[in-house]
This record gives sequence, C-alpha cells and structure tokens, in this order.
Amino acid sequence: MASRPQPFWGRMARGARVACERRAGADRREERRVEGASWAGRRSAILVAALASAAALLDLGSFHRLEQGDSLIPVLVSLQRWTPFFWDQERFGMLVPLLALPVRDPLANLLLQRALTAFAGLAALLLLARHALAGRDWPLAGLLAAGALLLLAPAPWLFEYLASQPYGLSTALALGGLAVAERAPPGSEGASPAASWTRLPWLRPAAALLLVVAAHWVNAVAGIVLLGLAVARAGAELLEGAPRAGVRERLVREVGLLGAGLAAGQVFLRLYPLLTGHRLRLAMGTLPVERWPGAWTSFFGLAWHDERRWGLALVAIAAAGVALLLTRPLRPQLAGALVRAGALLAAALGYALFAGALEWVEANAFHWRYLAPSALLVHLAAVSLLAEPLARLQRLAPAAGRAALAFVPAAALAVYGAPSLAHVRADLDAATGARTEDVLTAGCELVAGDYWSVWPTVWHAALVARERGISRSVYGITHRSNPTVPRWKGRPPESLRICRPAGEEEHAERWLRAFHLWPVRIVGRQGTVDVLVPVGEASATSGTTPAASR
Repeated sequence: MASRPQPFWGRMARGARVACERRAGADRREERRVEGASWAGRRSAILVAALASAAALLDLGSFHRLEQGDSLIPVLVSLQRWTPFFWDQERFGMLVPLLALPVRDPLANLLLQRALTAFAGLAALLLLARHALAGRDWPLAGLLAAGALLLLAPAPWLFEYLASQPYGLSTALALGGLAVAERAPPGSEGASPAASWTRLPWLRPAAALLLVVAAHWVNAVAGIVLLGLAVARAGAELLEGAPRAGVRERLVREVGLLGAGLAAGQVFLRLYPLLTGHRLRLAMGTLPVERWPGAWTSFFGLAWHDERRWGLALVAIAAAGVALLLTRPLRPQLAGALVRAGALLAAALGYALFAGALEWVEANAFHWRYLAPSALLVHLAAVSLLAEPLARLQRLAPAAGRAALAFVPAAALAVYGAPSLAHVRADLDAATGARTEDVLTAGCELVAGDYWSVWPTVWHAALVARERGISRSVYGITHRSNPTVPRWKGRPPESLRICRPAGEEEHAERWLRAFHLWPVRIVGRQGTVDVLVPVGEASATSGTTPAASR
C-alpha cells in the first residue's frame, strides 16, 4: 500500500524541524569548540602559574648557595657590558642578560635572570612531554617530571641546569617553536596557541622560525637532540598505527625547522671572530672513530658515578609504573606507554653518543653537564611510565592532575626552603662576598687572580657599591676579561689600583702579563687582598686568553 503524501504544511513543518535540529547541532559543536579553546587557554595559564611559582620559590630560597664564576658572568654581561655571547666564548647566546639589561641593580638583575632560566628549565620538561607524549595526559607527565627533577637531581647538576647552562632555555625555545608551527585545529588536544592565527597565515611559520633560531643562538646545537627525538617519535607513532601522511608531514616540518636552526647556529659560531676580533675557540671536530668506545665508556661512567642515586630512583619510578600497567584494567595501555618511553630513551642515547664523540667534550674531561639533554629525556621516560596509569585510572586521574599542579612548587619549597630575601642575601654574601669589603676599602678598580674568586668578588663589589652609593666600578682581570678591557683601557697604568686575593700570586701574574699590566709593585695589604699598581711602560690593551672551558 502506497504511503500517503504529506500535506504541504506538514512537509514544511518537518523541514523546519530538521533545519532547527541542524542549527542546534552546529551551535552545540561551536560551543564545544569554544569551550575547548577556552579550556586550552586556561590550562596553559594554570601550567605556567605552577612552573612560575616553583621558579620564584627556588629563586627566593637557598638556590644561590652554589653561585660561582660561570653562573655570575651572565649577570655581569648584563651589568657591565652586554655581548651577543658569553664573554670570550662563541656558542652560549646571551638572551637572558639582554632581557635583564634594564635592571641595573646587581641583586635584582641576578634574581630576574635566575627566575627566567629556572622557569625555562622546568618548562622544557613540560614541553618535552607535550612533544613526545601527544595524545596522552602530557601535562600530568610533565608536571610530575618537573617536580621529580627538583627532588631527585643532585644539587650541583640542578644548579648548572637551571642557572648557568643553556640547555633548559634552548630546549624550551626550540620546542616552543615546534609547538607554534603545529596545524592542529583550535581547541583540539595538543593545539598550539598559533593555531588560531588564521588572519595572518605567515605569522605562525615566522614566529616558529624565530623561536627555533633564538634557541640556536642560545645553544648552537640545540636541535641535535630534538632531531633525534622527532625521528624516534615518528617511529613510535607509526608503531601505534598513526596515519603515515600525518606522521610524515609533521616530521618534515620539524626537520625543516630544526635544520634551519642548526644552520643558523653554525652561522652564529662563524660570526664570532668577525664580531669580536678573536679566533674561534671551540674545537669543532669529532674524535677518531676508534676512540669512540673508550670515550663513551668514560662519559657514561663519570655521569653514573655522579648521578647514581638519581638513576636508581628513576628505575624505581619506572618499575612502579610498569607494575601498575600490568594490572588487568590497564594492561592494554602498557605497549603504548613502553613505545613512547622507548622513543625518549632512543633519542637520549643518540644524543649521548653524539656528545661523547666530540673533541670539545673530551677536552672538558667528559663533564656530566654535556649529558644534560639526554638526562632530561631519560628522566621524562621514567616518569611517563608512572604518569600513564595515573592518568588512565578514572577515579584517580582528576586528583592526580590537581596534585601534580601543587607538586612542582611544593618540591621547590621542600628542596630550597621558605622564601626569604634576607636568606638569599646571606647566602650570596657567604658565596661571593669574602673579599668585597677589602676591595672597596682599598679603592681598587681591578681584581686580578683566579677565575673562580675574581668574578664572584666583582659581582658582590658591584652590589655593595650600589647600596652605598659608590660610583666606582670594579672589573676583573682573569679568564673572560677581554670584553671589559675597554672600560678601563686608556687610563694611565700607574693610576690603576689592582687588588690581588691573598695566595693567588701565580694566577694574578699570569693575567696581569696577558693584559700588559706587568710589572707591578705592592703598595699595601688590605685584609684578604694585596694592593698593586703597575709600573714601567705597561699599556692597557686587550689580552689573549686561553681557550674557554665550558
């Protein structure tokens, strides 16, 4: 039996209902999109606040007890003479001292620089998690990794990483550039803030390239470890069944950006002689192939000797995570978690093998600081195995997320104590101020001696002189002094008063000769320093310092 045709008004009413339902569905999708974008923005702000509070707490805690010559030179770069690179060096770009340049108070400048580098170092872990653990609860993994880093890493390693080395800042900048370059739709999981820049399509790739190039100004080889990670993550995504076209597109984009950054880093290195008039000091080559196994053995052996407790703690964390993933409800997630952790470990091993084969690393006694990028990846791999089951347990996941936000600042508080500007000042006085009173009382303009005593004295003298309204500046005569020579060059040598720390006669003579201020005569002793003046036909010209050691 044929269906009865509907009256005209019935068909019209039905069409109206269908159209209304379609509009309602579109409105709901738009609301979800807006809510997703809004939550993504709020989530970013919350994550930044957690990391910033942790950076502020450690900056106002006992963090500064380990201040020394290397860590204080960037502050002096900002206060005495800004240069594009670390003084008498060609590969550590002085971005943070440039940002701090308007702050002329020595203490405020130091605190600002430490806050910026500490925040960047912690943010690097969160951005690594976002990059390597896409599609998972990367904020949870990143926050747990940042807090665990503060609790587990040895204090000297942590200070080097968060205060005086370029690895955290350069990694954060490069990963920020890769995030900006993503094409995820607004409000989607993992979408970058740049995804909403639809009105100016050229702005996103330009901003991404700028961040990646800035990363390679700070650290000329920042992209090496991230290239390895990009390849390892692409392999992990293919193993998990991700569409090949999307994986290939992302890999090509990231390799292109990182390749451009590495090329820029090489340009910066080769511009150094033109900008400074000094030869390139960095040993650019690799060791002979037959020496690689011995070099790797020394490199890894020294790192394990110094960081054994940290490594064992990471093994325990990873084992706890795997044990949880082996339980029946979570067992389907085990393979994916192991694949992602394996990608991080593969990238870490690749970078460690690369660094361990470099002449420069051998020349610096295979110091563990050169393994910092690999250490971050290993650390995140271990913590990610624990974060995975915490995120997958529905009853536990919300509480775990909230606890992780509090975990990072709580860890900073536990390690560095309650914030106190008075305690910060006391720690700095103890670490850097042993000779300040004598240098200022003697009226010295120069301090000559060992690198590790001169620069702390110069910084602390600047701090106390500003507090007392003394306009006289104090400069260093030691390793990395060339950039400040113009500040005192041209003055009659006999008018210069030089303080030499007691017991550093040999170091002082070496550097006074290098800067053509020898011979000298002793005109007095003021507590911990001898007071010298040049004699004869000394000329205040730039010296030639030996190869940098960093």
